[in-house]
Amino acid sequence: MTIGRATAAFLVAMLLAPASGVALDKITVVHSSVSGSQAVLFVTRDARIFEKHGLDVDIRFIAGGPVAIGALFAGEAQVAVMAGAASVAAVLGGADAVVIMALVNTMDHVAFAQKEIQKPTDLKGKKLAVARFNSADDFAARFALRRWGLTPVSDVAILQIGEQSARLNALRAGRIDVTLIQPPLTALARKEGFTELAKLSELGLEYLQTCVTTTRTLIRTRDDLLRRFVRAFVEGIHFYKTNKEASMVSIGKFMKLTDREAIEESYRTYALTLTPRAPAPTLKGVQTILDDLAGKDPRAKGARPEQFVEPRFIRELQETGVIDRLYKAPS
Repeated sequence: MTIGRATAAFLVAMLLAPASGVALDKITVVHSSVSGSQAVLFVTRDARIFEKHGLDVDIRFIAGGPVAIGALFAGEAQVAVMAGAASVAAVLGGADAVVIMALVNTMDHVAFAQKEIQKPTDLKGKKLAVARFNSADDFAARFALRRWGLTPVSDVAILQIGEQSARLNALRAGRIDVTLIQPPLTALARKEGFTELAKLSELGLEYLQTCVTTTRTLIRTRDDLLRRFVRAFVEGIHFYKTNKEASMVSIGKFMKLTDREAIEESYRTYALTLTPRAPAPTLKGVQTILDDLAGKDPRAKGARPEQFVEPRFIRELQETGVIDRLYKAPS
């Protein structure tokens, strides 16, 4: 007796899914920013894709990559979704950390300034806010300032204020002159009349912006756990790209937003543009961070990008055709 394709696919899905009543493996994931670049984590959770792969994922927020990665070393989390720069800096410092996925491989920030500031050169003598020093937006801010012919700190003061909603509020209150934010808050800043100075993604820099980091120890001891986590995340990215309305609901809940235009800007920027189907970190993106750190940390000068990434989980999904099959139209 033969069975149809639909029936066969259903049976395979049932075999792969955890049986009813079977305990799920607990995994704690910290994320460092309430931003569109990290929304896919919540899209994947809300679509119950982690559960499909036998995982009970506890998501916690810890502001700033340098602090979030500390949760890995303290044993409070197994995975961190965070800025690539913080992960690279931690490894240089001798930390047991490694990047297993990259959700954004370029700078995704947009610079917004007070209304009277109309061009980058107007920023001389002004105050710019970042989340924390050595965070992704701190790197992006310094890179942009240099590209505009300005010297960070001496020409433009750089202040630590916190995550991006706090920075936007500081801009609203007039406590700062410029900051970098990401979609969907970019839509709100634009509506409120702040000057949009530049989209940093248009500067053409390959950069490990948002990544997924774990420890090499966990890879050695819980390889299967991480393999299932990566597989679920890749399926979550597929859901993100192909289920707009459900994904936008998750973005709105995560960001505490009801403005559809803002939520849609985030969806368009990340799901349709910046988030890759196969979220592998690029070596060139890691090298960009090393080049920046070399001026402050001599250990970065002799480091190789390969030291900071473990691409095996994504590579397996590519080589076995798993990712291609996700996007293949049903016949």
